[in-house]
Amino acid sequence: MLKKISVLFVLVLFWGESHAVGLDAAQLNKPKTDTEMTAEVKDIMRSVDEVKRLPVTGLSMVKAGERTFLITDNGHFVVAGNFKLVDMWQGKVIGSVSDTKGIDKVDLRKIGLSPDELSTFTIGKGKKEVTIFLDPQCNYCHDLIVQLEPLGKEYSFKLVLIPVLGKESAEISKKLICNQDKDQSLKALIAKDYAKLPALVRKEGACDLKPLQKAVVATKLLDIQGVPFIFLPSKNTFKGGVKSFKTLLEKDLEDEINGR
Repeated sequence: MLKKISVLFVLVLFWGESHAVGLDAAQLNKPKTDTEMTAEVKDIMRSVDEVKRLPVTGLSMVKAGERTFLITDNGHFVVAGNFKLVDMWQGKVIGSVSDTKGIDKVDLRKIGLSPDELSTFTIGKGKKEVTIFLDPQCNYCHDLIVQLEPLGKEYSFKLVLIPVLGKESAEISKKLICNQDKDQSLKALIAKDYAKLPALVRKEGACDLKPLQKAVVATKLLDIQGVPFIFLPSKNTFKGGVKSFKTLLEKDLEDEINGR
């Protein structure tokens, strides 16, 4: 599963015959020097029409007139010329800024990442699925968790444990996962009270920690840098705490209906 996900995160760039910007057929046999190329890119970048921040660290797509570029956030590197940007998650080629519509949406199951294979606890039995990556000691996460049970008829909330707040969080996560009484673990997670959880059995093979390990790897692949991190039914994402989760879900439904 992890191998499959990693492939989906590959950014594929195919260069054409020329790396130069805006060359016509007569110019193909006359390659530009590095200085000429840099000067031309700088000149074109002064007339930028559109910019779309891509959901990958440090990269944006820029449209300047009829030309399209990829540029790093600090302006250090520009990908120019005849390239193809392939969105492996959406299954399409991004050839223009307009093609980036919906690029921020993430369908976890479509990209081969099932929340049920991770360090997950479930609240609710509704048809609409919400996946929340959280730390068992995170206060914002807890404020969100206590809002979920009344929404359980309409939604299924997949709570994925990721110990991002240090060693104690890692120990608590292991206790929650390794506990044979899953109901007790879920109640402890909801109450944020882990004192009565059974002690960890530190013996090889006593507990399968692969789901937790997969969850940690998934956070890297999904570029989750803080918790809570929420994957909504519309496939949009939301970062951080929220006072009214019900209101957030209602807005998400409205965005889905309106194609946003």
